[in-house]
Amino acid sequence: MLFWLNISLVMIKTLTMALWHPFFWLVVFIVLMQYRRIVSMEKQLFGSPINNMWKQTLLSIFLGLLGGMFGSALLLLLGISLNSIGIFYLWPVAIFLFLLNPRFLCFAYAGGVIAAAALLVRGLLLFFPSLEQVWIVAGLLDIHLPSLLALVGILHLTEALLIFFSGHRGASPVYLKSPTGQIVGGYSMQRFWPLPLMGLWALVVADSSMMVVGGIPMPDWWPLLGTVMGTGGGETVVYMMVPLVAGLGYSDLALSSRPYEKKMKTAFNLALYSVVLSALAILSVFVPPVIVPAVLLAPLGHEYLIQKGNKEEFSRPPLFSLDNENGLKMLAVVPDSPAAIAGLQGGDRLLEINSSPVNSELEFWNLLRSNYHRAILKVKRGRYILDLPVVVYPRPVNEFGIIFVPGRWAGVYLELKQGSILNNIRRRFLPGGSRS
Repeated sequence: MLFWLNISLVMIKTLTMALWHPFFWLVVFIVLMQYRRIVSMEKQLFGSPINNMWKQTLLSIFLGLLGGMFGSALLLLLGISLNSIGIFYLWPVAIFLFLLNPRFLCFAYAGGVIAAAALLVRGLLLFFPSLEQVWIVAGLLDIHLPSLLALVGILHLTEALLIFFSGHRGASPVYLKSPTGQIVGGYSMQRFWPLPLMGLWALVVADSSMMVVGGIPMPDWWPLLGTVMGTGGGETVVYMMVPLVAGLGYSDLALSSRPYEKKMKTAFNLALYSVVLSALAILSVFVPPVIVPAVLLAPLGHEYLIQKGNKEEFSRPPLFSLDNENGLKMLAVVPDSPAAIAGLQGGDRLLEINSSPVNSELEFWNLLRSNYHRAILKVKRGRYILDLPVVVYPRPVNEFGIIFVPGRWAGVYLELKQGSILNNIRRRFLPGGSRS
């Protein structure tokens, strides 16, 4: 019990140091700017912000702290040392992939590429032993692949946990042009978290070093993933806790499902991917051939989850699109607006205002202006019909706060454009490549 208490105290102290690191606040600033961008998009689409960037940022900081503690505990449990995962390869590869496509800025892809390169090099050495003299090859050989892949698994398991708790919060209503050309309503789900972490750095020191004498002795089974660092006579491996800062981001669309349902499915699938990847990484320490499917799973499994989620969302009928039923369907309601105070919700269908039928937005606004001081809205919610009294006065009519599903002639909308990897390379790096 005393052992775990001492370890926990050191870990908390290290995490506290990460909170005071300037890079942590740089990540917080980037998170704030991302939420500012989202609020700006909401103003452009609907004339009024749906979210508050300061509240969203504070929530992200709080949840990021909890996620950092969770991820750090797993890093400590497995004994993953930063100098055994090819950390100096990870960032350059991640940045290069980002230049190809921003969504590839993920350690699942960068880690998978590096791990595949390391496996390839080890295979080539059987035929070309002299390659070991090349410094890049030597660096790849020093990478402890189980630790690298377990790190990818832990970061994504932490992301899955954060998505589970907050993936649906702050979802922004959007008008989107689908691949079929139809303008539909939906929700853009974007969350960002600054993550203070505790990392380990392994050192080989003499047995008589004060680092050994003053350190905390670990159990015989630790580190669970082992190490690539060799020791000679009179030497031992010690691990230092160092503060780290990372940033996690989540981006998704909810078109044929509601944000809460979508984030639950995404969190479950990502957690399953993370657990399987981490389990294969740990198993490969004892059964080395298992490292091959683990290396393949890191990037391909992550890409499969993204493609599967997008296909499911676009293949089903959208929830918020123009239909032939009576009334106007609501996509969302602006917080603290008269509509929100009256109890209106996204998904409701507005049928009447003061017994006058409503079948177009023009009719809605005309009726609302003529019933400025008090109106009774007849609303269909699921199987129920509700009569909700609303008062617009003294606020302007255009601040009533209902966002309806897009009409046939919606003038402002978002359009998804995805290019192939080869097109992205040509566009960004080859002379004369288009940047449209």
